[in-house]
Amino acid sequence: MRVLQVRRLPLVAVPLIGVGLLVPSSSFAADPPSQVEVGVDQEPAVYGGAAAKPCGWPTAVYVSFGSWVCSGTLVHPDVVITAAHCPNSTSGKNATISFGEGQGGGARNVSATCYSNPSYNGNVGPSDYAYCKLNQSVTDVPIIPPAWGCDVSALAPGREVVIVGFGNSDNGGSGSKREVTTTINGINTEAWIGGDGKDACQGDSGGPVYIKLKSEFGGDDSWRAFGITSGGGTCGQGGTFALMHVAIPWIEEHSGIDITPCHDSEGEWAPTPECGAIPLDPGNGMGTWSSGCSDGPISGFSSLCGDAFGSGEDLDPPTVDITSPATGTVFMVGAGETQADVAISVSADDGAGFGVADVRLKINGQEFPGNTDSSAPYDWNLVFGPGGYLIEAIATDFVGNESSPDVVAVGVDEEAPPLPGGDDGGGGEDDGDSDTGGDDGLDSGLDSGLDSGLGDSGYGTSFEGSVGCSCATPAGSGKQQGGALGALALLGLLGLRRRRD
Repeated sequence: MRVLQVRRLPLVAVPLIGVGLLVPSSSFAADPPSQVEVGVDQEPAVYGGAAAKPCGWPTAVYVSFGSWVCSGTLVHPDVVITAAHCPNSTSGKNATISFGEGQGGGARNVSATCYSNPSYNGNVGPSDYAYCKLNQSVTDVPIIPPAWGCDVSALAPGREVVIVGFGNSDNGGSGSKREVTTTINGINTEAWIGGDGKDACQGDSGGPVYIKLKSEFGGDDSWRAFGITSGGGTCGQGGTFALMHVAIPWIEEHSGIDITPCHDSEGEWAPTPECGAIPLDPGNGMGTWSSGCSDGPISGFSSLCGDAFGSGEDLDPPTVDITSPATGTVFMVGAGETQADVAISVSADDGAGFGVADVRLKINGQEFPGNTDSSAPYDWNLVFGPGGYLIEAIATDFVGNESSPDVVAVGVDEEAPPLPGGDDGGGGEDDGDSDTGGDDGLDSGLDSGLDSGLGDSGYGTSFEGSVGCSCATPAGSGKQQGGALGALALLGLLGLRRRRD
């Protein structure tokens, strides 16, 4: 009979033999991140591996509950999967999700509420799963989807996998991201992974195991997250892992969020626009955290188990409507200020088509940095100096069809300028029947307006207060700049213990 032992590790600051160094997680929140030389093999990883490279495995996250810490996996912009014994609460426990590779993550923090599987039985194994609902969406980090539906067929004994976490390593260190490549030893409703010195350890609880869907086995060389570190015996001898595809039905039902972009709730192939742009080399670390580590190679729309999203015809362009501000609105510059805040909201719809890929703005006929928003709600917070402005919104769908533009005219400290061609503008949603070259005939009108002095006082983001055509971003710092999947871009262990620090 296998003995399962649950260990809630106390918060102490002395090393315990067989347990490793327990570090108060609050030190990571209060102090600057330690200088960790990431990507250097001289600091052994997890057990038997290597330190993660900068931007390596960006969806592997550090999860702090104040008095103890775990690891986790970002599987959706709003959802992190971890182990049930980490929050150990079915009613919700507050946590801080930290991204990065350094001590305690170090790159950025997002608050969250975490919920344990109500069927969790207190033991290592298949019921040891939980999820955290982020309080702010993370849309700029390329997601490795959880294995579901046809993906699960790749999970077999002997297959090579990668364990990632922030737990203890061979030399007793902990708190920075590490990885180790090993194999699946056995799998049913849980998995047994690692051994021969390659393993997860305390602090890795809840962290991911990734698998590459290799083309030699009929895959497309993209990656999936599938394992949830649960527990094991002596670190280095291998351990027991819960499985994401066992957890998914409850997570989706409880959270109300679809975290499987390529399949429906029954596991049948049903690709969405997010069933693509899947990382092909996530461990290699490309880009910087300022851009969400998003510079690495990605897949097109996946056709792994059926037709890719966007297969077939979609001849109709989307519609777009600037819902705020209305044409004729005049904004006043406050006393002692030089610019006025202007919030812009846009709605877009692709009807029976494949969906809206992005919406972009032009101000007085000009593109500007951050003018493209790839996810609803489509909102921008800008600042305008005195003058007249023509605000233009254009929507593009996932096959490249482009809407006719919607245009509104506003003024700052003066009346709004006339619309090109005498159009009534804003608030009247376009019927979308014009050709896909939505700008035809409009830029000339805007150029004429510019010659009359439009935009001479400049505009920029509300938080920069910049002057001139410098930059603008969608409202909300969590939203990805410039589009994510845009149409043009894609397409029998004794004494098992919890691996929580």
